Amino acid sequence: MSESSISRRSFLSHSAGAGAGLALTGFPRTIRARDVNDRINVGIVGPGGRGTSILKEFFRGNKNFNAHLTAVCDLWSYRRDKAVELVKQEEGKAPKVYRHHEEILNDQDLDALIIATPDHAHAQILKLAAEAGKDAYCEKPMGNVLEEVNAAFDAVKKAGTIVQIGTQRRAYPKYRQAAKMIAEGIIGDIAKVDLYWSWYSPYRWAKKDKDLAWIKEADLDWNTWLMGKKHRPFDPRVFRCFRLFKDFSSGIIDQWMTHGIDLAHMLTGTSLPLNAVAHGGIYEWKDWRENPDTLEVSLEYQKGDRKFLTVYSTNLINGYGKATQVHGTRGSFEAGGSTNSADWSAGTAESSANPEADWQFTGKGVGREDKTADMVPIPDAPGEKSHVANWLKAVRSRDSESLYCPVEAGYGHSIACIMATDAYWGRKRMAFDPGKRTIQTG
Repeated sequence: MSESSISRRSFLSHSAGAGAGLALTGFPRTIRARDVNDRINVGIVGPGGRGTSILKEFFRGNKNFNAHLTAVCDLWSYRRDKAVELVKQEEGKAPKVYRHHEEILNDQDLDALIIATPDHAHAQILKLAAEAGKDAYCEKPMGNVLEEVNAAFDAVKKAGTIVQIGTQRRAYPKYRQAAKMIAEGIIGDIAKVDLYWSWYSPYRWAKKDKDLAWIKEADLDWNTWLMGKKHRPFDPRVFRCFRLFKDFSSGIIDQWMTHGIDLAHMLTGTSLPLNAVAHGGIYEWKDWRENPDTLEVSLEYQKGDRKFLTVYSTNLINGYGKATQVHGTRGSFEAGGSTNSADWSAGTAESSANPEADWQFTGKGVGREDKTADMVPIPDAPGEKSHVANWLKAVRSRDSESLYCPVEAGYGHSIACIMATDAYWGRKRMAFDPGKRTIQTG
């Protein structure tokens, strides 16, 4: 049984038990078979720093699926021009060029869209892409406003489009194999998940003054960039450092906890938290940021008749002691040491240079006779190692079950992150009602 199947079945089971709010049946589907010789035309909206990384991953494997990048879209002329040059280099000719996402969505020649805009635009554009009948690779978080996430989820399920969400740790072979082994019971029942992902980073998501001074409002469409947020005058700090401003992103939560909590969902076979509490603040980097530089979130889950706690913790002041651990009644999974830190700069799966000892199952710390052995290595699971290639393969085959991170997984990490954000700013415990698809204090 594949990891993606485990996650999807868990989500469907949770939804069916929760009520009609998350029921996934009854939507018409438009999936069609694709001939082996059919060309897949792909566009990108938002080819910024992260978007360019996705494009480079796309170009490393796109020819295997007869997929071609034929259109680019960005509100900022600088990013548009850079993307055009990259596409010309890789494809041998210039792509179509658009300024607004409505224009690229109206391109009838496009089959699929890469969405790599700032966080606050993801869900809105994903919804429109689904309504336009276009498959999508959508960067994480899938969304950070509950109503927008619900609407995007519904649109994708109704359209039946092939959607991959960009929490790319699901592509890493050892995580996929670990999820399978946990589902098979190697560590028993889940007891607790610990995610300690700190990093020394005074300029994380911040730009220095010299990197902001040259940006001009005349070179972009500021009003469209706001995507319905309360109007404010153009500010290059907000434009280039949006992750530090709470109207547009939750910072640590949207950027790193999305990865961590999605990984916890993948490894434990759960999808939606029961409740969440959060605490933190700006303790060191006191510039113009609004979002915290230190944060800890505790989320409670239920699997079957058992509950367990997941703790996510990050500070941007001291990066010592990173670890990802899943503790069970018979043993633990651990990916520690440098295994998390490599991901921040690589933008893809963890470095294969990590020592095997960093990845293991162990029964240490458990006293029962049927505990896991002291050190059980984790082999690589088969399958695509590229998150983008996995998506392209699914687009070609029309097999949504083969996706590493389908829309159900994106919905789960979005709900967890929105709950954490609400808990942080409201200083209250937040609970999710899966029947009504609402978040409230509780």
